[in-house]
Amino acid sequence: MHLTHMAPTARMIIETILKVEPGEQVCLVTDTECPRSITEALAAMAAGAGAEVHVVVITPRPVGSVEPSPVVRAAFAAADVIINQSSFAVVHTDGLRQAIARGARMLEMWGFTEDMMVRGGATVDYPKMGAVSRRLTEALSRGKAARLTTPDGTDLRMSLEGREGFTLAGYADRKGTFTALPDGEAGISPITGTAEGRLVKPFCIEVRGLGFVSETITVEVKGGRVVGTSGGPQAALLMETLDRAGGHATNIAEFAIGTNDKCRLGVTLREAKKAWGTAHIGVGDSMSVGGDVHGPLHFDLIFQKPTVSVDGQVLVRDGHIMG
Repeated sequence: MHLTHMAPTARMIIETILKVEPGEQVCLVTDTECPRSITEALAAMAAGAGAEVHVVVITPRPVGSVEPSPVVRAAFAAADVIINQSSFAVVHTDGLRQAIARGARMLEMWGFTEDMMVRGGATVDYPKMGAVSRRLTEALSRGKAARLTTPDGTDLRMSLEGREGFTLAGYADRKGTFTALPDGEAGISPITGTAEGRLVKPFCIEVRGLGFVSETITVEVKGGRVVGTSGGPQAALLMETLDRAGGHATNIAEFAIGTNDKCRLGVTLREAKKAWGTAHIGVGDSMSVGGDVHGPLHFDLIFQKPTVSVDGQVLVRDGHIMG
């Protein structure tokens, strides 16, 4: 795809979402499996805004939020603006959290394709999506207990009492803030150790080798942790990924609702988790979403047609956001 086709989205990212200023240091992280054309479009637009652009190419990671290497951490520490255009997320890492605490602004756009630069979730009506996201976030923040169910048999209960929800709605234009693209998410970190139940047939899982799941996976959750999986080879790979990471990888870290009505369910993992009326459960590190668990990774399991209730109030019914 020609760079001119991606220019409008690249311009929105640099000028509106991040508000890059002349003289700022921009760190653009990508990897050897990501489209170089997107990297070039973003770098050209940032340079055009008067910034100093530094492109860091890393080895692809197998899962989200593996701690960055010392070289990448050093780049984060020196940057005013960080854009992650690699294969998986970095936001749930100490290296990124330290940069944000220092005042860096960060955009998470892992897994982006050329197609996503011209259509789908990035074209959403941001004010409308933001209003819905904030309304749901307020309901999560006020709540004491939440329940997630699906027609496939998912039934997970968790405590939210005392936790503040978060909204990802398109902007990281102030010091010490981060967002994601495509955006559209209302989420919260459940109280550690309280999640109980089972997760059945996630639509997709953010792990290399899983992606859009082709078998029925059942995940057992007890005491706020994944304690086992059943199904077939993909279920085994999921548990192997958690076991290999060790530490607090099995922690139930995040509960979120997708609010972007332009995201397409079956195109990429990046769009699926933000799609209108979906829900996802994050496992592993919860520090970047208001929790208190430091983990060696963070990835999400995404579910279609969920019903989400908080203190008995239905926020989402069978994939339809209420209100």
